[in-house]
Amino acid sequence: MIYAIKNEFISLSVNTKGGSMESLVYLPTGEERLWQGGEYWASKDVVIFPIVGHAGEYEAQGDVFSPRSHGVARYAEFTLSDIGAERITLSFSSDAVTKKTYPYDFELGITYKLEGKTLSVSYFVRSQRGKIPFYVGGHPGMKAPGGEALIEFENTENAVVYPIGGGAARLDGLDRFVANKAFFKECATFQLGSLSGGAIYAYTRDGYRYTYIADCPVFAFWSNPEGGDYVCVEPWWGINDFEGAPREITLKPFINFADENGKSFTYSLTVEKV
Repeated sequence: MIYAIKNEFISLSVNTKGGSMESLVYLPTGEERLWQGGEYWASKDVVIFPIVGHAGEYEAQGDVFSPRSHGVARYAEFTLSDIGAERITLSFSSDAVTKKTYPYDFELGITYKLEGKTLSVSYFVRSQRGKIPFYVGGHPGMKAPGGEALIEFENTENAVVYPIGGGAARLDGLDRFVANKAFFKECATFQLGSLSGGAIYAYTRDGYRYTYIADCPVFAFWSNPEGGDYVCVEPWWGINDFEGAPREITLKPFINFADENGKSFTYSLTVEKV
């Protein structure tokens, strides 16, 4: 089921299948700004929970599990919990299917809220029993002609790069880079941590600026290097699995925990024609 909200700047549609964004139209120009899927990436947006990326087997509660890509949320059917003129909340809970790859009892809620040209996305994770470990995050594919965007940082960053194969390296004095197909052929998913919390700007060839703000420990940048007119800037409360990572889920780097009181995670995305 598709549900929609809008204000004078943004029309947003979300899909109960996977709980993710289906459409994001910038109303002053009438242009769709969310990648609509295709040969070079079938998805448009992904709700990441409780595993990031194409993870290997992991251990939890004394057993071994083989997760699907990005976890269980993207394959689940959410229900509508609340809707207003500029706000919508979807949710789903653990069931027999999720427990095949993630053995914990949980509730996951996602709230999309519009305020001017800004969309905020909030994830709320609550345990139904005891303390649960998890990753969570977003994966919006924003339209970018040529699959290219100039990435600029509000603050000059002394960042840490986490190569997709594992390890870490300092990258001091980072203030911008060009995210294009050649870049992603070289580095695949570009994972950055130890950022200051300042805004991240993505400028596209057709004159749009996307602004991302989050307190997440890792921002990932990705596009299929073979094609597709989109660039993903992804706020992750977690990190892609890598060779040598701990198999026990509670010991994985950047792992989060939630109990019956729940825990919230929020990022914002501002869309502007500049």
